[in-house]
Amino acid sequence: MKASEITPVLTGIIAALIALVGYWITQHQKRRERRAEVFASALEAIREYEQTPYLIRRREGPDATTRARISEGLSTSAARRRYFEAVLCLDSPLVAEAYKILLQRTRRQVGPYRSDAWKQPVIVRDEEFPGSAYYPYDSEKEWDMCLAAMRSELSALAALRRRGARRRLAALVASRTP
Repeated sequence: MKASEITPVLTGIIAALIALVGYWITQHQKRRERRAEVFASALEAIREYEQTPYLIRRREGPDATTRARISEGLSTSAARRRYFEAVLCLDSPLVAEAYKILLQRTRRQVGPYRSDAWKQPVIVRDEEFPGSAYYPYDSEKEWDMCLAAMRSELSALAALRRRGARRRLAALVASRTP
């Protein structure tokens, strides 16, 4: 082949490669945005769960209607968390494992807090309203690990970063095991 014949072929190949790389980058960004929204919603579901003792403590009254409304909200919240557990299992086993560990840690703390909240009398006057942070949570390490797993999965080099994320997750589990 002559140089004059090679130039159009090379130009076509280069143009095709540029188009493929552009397509890959665009698809990666769209997928990353969708996954980031799912991850954020999953974390929001846990934050809502942490708020249940506060909602119970601030209930309107001791009547059955109030209890039914709160129970319905708790049931909806539980269904939402189960949904995200399933979605994360399908999307990323690493993120699902980190989320599960965070959720387990949160459950162990929310349970006693909810029981305590139900035992408290209904707030009648503004002066009885408790101050902030009366149900402290000790799950910063689990939050950090879950966020790190999510960030590693959102990375363009996710496959390369999983091994390190798995090691950190295993170390967290070992440090929290009684």
